[in-house]
Amino acid sequence: MSGTSPSRAIKLFGTEETVPEITAVRAGALSAEFEGGKLRYIRIGGAEALRGVAFVVRGPGWETFSPALSDLLIEQTDERFLISYAARISAANGEFGFRAEIEGRADGTLRFEVRGKAETDFETNRTGFVILHPVEGVAGRPCKITHDDGSVEETAFPDLVMPLQPFFDIRAMAHEVSSGLWITCAMEGADPWESEDQRNWTDASYKTYYRPLALPFPYTIAAGEDVRQTITLSFDGPLPRAAAAAEDVARITLGAEACGAMPRIGLGVPAHQAQASREALELAQSVGPQLLVCEFDPRQGHGEAELAAYGALSQALGTELVLEIVVPCERAVADELAEAAAAVAAAGLRPDTVLVEQAGLLKFTLQTVAELGLPSFAETYAAARKAFPDAALGGGVFTNFTELNRNRPTPDLFDFISHTTCAVVHEVDDRSVMETLQSLPSIIASVRAFAGGKPYRIGPSAIGMRSNPYGLGTHDNQANIRMSFNQQDPRHRGLLGSAFMLGYVARLAYGGLEAVTIGAPVGEFGMAYRKMAQPQPWFDDIGGAPVFPLYHVVAGMASAAGAALLPADSTAPERVLALAYRGEAGTMVWLANLTSRAQRVALAGLPDGEALVGRLDEANFEHAASDPYGFAASPGEAGDASALELGAYAVARIAIAR
Repeated sequence: MSGTSPSRAIKLFGTEETVPEITAVRAGALSAEFEGGKLRYIRIGGAEALRGVAFVVRGPGWETFSPALSDLLIEQTDERFLISYAARISAANGEFGFRAEIEGRADGTLRFEVRGKAETDFETNRTGFVILHPVEGVAGRPCKITHDDGSVEETAFPDLVMPLQPFFDIRAMAHEVSSGLWITCAMEGADPWESEDQRNWTDASYKTYYRPLALPFPYTIAAGEDVRQTITLSFDGPLPRAAAAAEDVARITLGAEACGAMPRIGLGVPAHQAQASREALELAQSVGPQLLVCEFDPRQGHGEAELAAYGALSQALGTELVLEIVVPCERAVADELAEAAAAVAAAGLRPDTVLVEQAGLLKFTLQTVAELGLPSFAETYAAARKAFPDAALGGGVFTNFTELNRNRPTPDLFDFISHTTCAVVHEVDDRSVMETLQSLPSIIASVRAFAGGKPYRIGPSAIGMRSNPYGLGTHDNQANIRMSFNQQDPRHRGLLGSAFMLGYVARLAYGGLEAVTIGAPVGEFGMAYRKMAQPQPWFDDIGGAPVFPLYHVVAGMASAAGAALLPADSTAPERVLALAYRGEAGTMVWLANLTSRAQRVALAGLPDGEALVGRLDEANFEHAASDPYGFAASPGEAGDASALELGAYAVARIAIAR
């Protein structure tokens, strides 16, 4: 094995791509963070008023471009801050440039103005301002919409995740930030704005965007055409004083009474990785998953080879075998599913569980099943039960919650409900990826509202995008960068990926999910390194059979399936999440630092007994990756677990034998 050590960037992020600098700006009680051309976390007196404001340029496949910035100027006084910069996008769909100026004042007003011009014909699905409204303290609360004709509508932000747009024809929007203090966001541009509930895609925000989806897309900004837009923020009510510094300790309080059970853990097996997954059998056995979720799409030529590989792998692991079947809907559904069942039987496969989905629902739509002219859920699911009479039947989708929320089967038709998630649909920076964890409770509550009490599962999910409902396919990430619609996200291989995965399971476990399928044995969502077409820095050079850090998290979660879940409340869940459970060996507490900075953690409610603390961090990254079995065998070090410090994106495991 090579003696080359990975850089800190590879350890944390799996890529050497530069992280944008973050600059805090303030004018009186008004504060914000400037990052990569965007304003984030706009606060007044410490209370979050908006999650962000950005001028966003998206391509014809909904990909989000990261413009190259130049001429950046930032000036600050006690009463005012001013930011200006130039930005340029050069892509296959054309070239577009703009200049931006942002001014914030101590009276609470903020103005963000952009003047742009297409240097060539520029094809885009969306080029304009996007305003992100926070969910916490806003969901279900009143807001006021000023329409293009000047009329004012009094309404409220959705509490449960709304499948379609809640607000249309917007020129200004107001909501209460704190008691008696309202923020108004006014928009100037050629067309009005509208809003969507971004929790559909696991973004932790509501989004007000330009331009309306009722207008054609993609559209072309002609060469030489000017684009001018302005966002103005103002406050109505007594302004608070500037916020005091927040406590820098995340306090975790453990409960002694069980509040549920740990979910079963599954691995996804993509069809194109079926054989490679069999070759990683020893690794998969060490993880010990309870189920395998496997793909079968006759349109893609899936057949006996893939099915046989699934069966062999499931038998060797002793797992429940779940088969996701795409129904082409080109002929009678009953005939197509009967043919699928015959192919499965010919391969000697007897799936324990099947999920079926009409092919037309795999892609973005604002229409219902009936409007799309697809076979109904009742017809499709009845055909599935006839074709696979001995299997449990799952309802839902193989893609994002979005597609499930827009076309919901009734609970009398299925035995459990399922969907997947993705953290890189919209914003792809590290903080936005971690923020997607904040939306999971809303998604869980929304699914439960229409699932009729049936069990709830999550299908194969990771940071990256499993499949692309919004374009031709996922991106081939040869540049090894952070990008939307990316299947092989570099952070999956870093410590950020392991912290994300622990936070993901924690959110879903406390939401009462019955099973969570995370990642795959190998491949784009894999736990173990295998050579791929895309570069994997350091891992490509070290030889042997290394694993990615999240392997240790997935194995730990699989070993805990069915254990009694214990409450673990965090005062700073945006920074540190905790997961606790009690099994035969005692109590186990897992902690995940969701940030790029070291975090101090104080734990209360730990049971009596010696605590062994194991860590997964920068110091032992190489050991964890290159000697997975040796690393996993270490029980940790004895010590005081009531006060810890976690490094950037570090994971800690506290074991108490009681």
